[in-house]
Amino acid sequence: MKLFYKILILCLIISCKNKNSSDVSIYCKTDEPGDAILIQVDPFETIMDTTSIKNGKFSFNKNLIKQEWFKLKFLSGKSLDLILEPGEKVNIQVNKNELTINGSPGSEKLLQTDKELGKLISFRDSITKEVQQLRNDPQYEQKLTLARDAFFNELQQYRLFLKDFIDKNKHSKAALVALFQQYGRSAYVLSIDEDLEDFEKVIESMKINFPNSPHLSVIEEQVIKLKPLAYGQIAPDFTLPDPNNNNIQLSSFKGKVLLIDFWASWCKPCRVENPKLVKLHETYSKDGFDILSISLDGTQRQREPRKSWLEAIEQDNLSNFKHVSELNGWSTKVRALYNFSSIPYTILLDKEGRISGKNLKGQDLERKIKELLK
Repeated sequence: MKLFYKILILCLIISCKNKNSSDVSIYCKTDEPGDAILIQVDPFETIMDTTSIKNGKFSFNKNLIKQEWFKLKFLSGKSLDLILEPGEKVNIQVNKNELTINGSPGSEKLLQTDKELGKLISFRDSITKEVQQLRNDPQYEQKLTLARDAFFNELQQYRLFLKDFIDKNKHSKAALVALFQQYGRSAYVLSIDEDLEDFEKVIESMKINFPNSPHLSVIEEQVIKLKPLAYGQIAPDFTLPDPNNNNIQLSSFKGKVLLIDFWASWCKPCRVENPKLVKLHETYSKDGFDILSISLDGTQRQREPRKSWLEAIEQDNLSNFKHVSELNGWSTKVRALYNFSSIPYTILLDKEGRISGKNLKGQDLERKIKELLK
């Protein structure tokens, strides 16, 4: 009997030890006011704890059984991502001029990416301010172009940094956080369109390391949905009738750089863009550039959609383009193929028919056309 009690006590000690080892404690010093909010990032439910900041200090305690992604937020809007492991004792300092994390290797790595992202955003803000002060400069457009190029060069360097970070941290959810970094509202550093390979790397790693993570199913669903239209993929083929009811097939343009332009005679923004497309066609058609214009005329409000379509082609001097339409409005079959919800909308294809750009405008579009024609 004594032996039984000894074994029972030993089991309880081990059990308590295991439980304590899974506790995560977060201790923070800060000059932020109000409350601190700790959110476990989950795509299906919000798991949130709130505590008051007293005398510049606060703490959280969580019981974890596996690595999890959290976001620590303050009422000022400031926030930071944390990758927490069972048993970690995390010390954080959040002050106006200082942000440090100790005791959580995953969180420390994320902090480094945040600091690099901060440099990119600061650079963007500084050149934006400089350009805004040059509006009356006679060389404003040229300087604006140079500023945009400078920013996108910096953005490209940061994209390479982030891709390298993902390669080195594929076995951590830190790679998952890196996939969704933003440098502005709805402006993601990486996207499925341009960085499909990186998304697929993270998916494969999560299947091995975090097979039950709710994030896995969400990312897989997005990749499956968007992969057919990602950059580098062959554009989905289709056949539509031209104004003379002759069928034109997308794949027949192979060998040319092609801009697919979704528009309609009733779409005012489309009509505003048309002169710019005419100029592009006049400039580059001799080098192997063409435009396939797909009209979404044929909505229920239109009495004579065919007439409106043809008149718009003539009025906007679009006769040198290739034109097709089912005259079926938003119900046209190509809308489902190309997954767009507003017009004007464009897709740029290279000479092999691969998707190389979406909804590019102005100098960005012209720059890409010139690049593909080379």
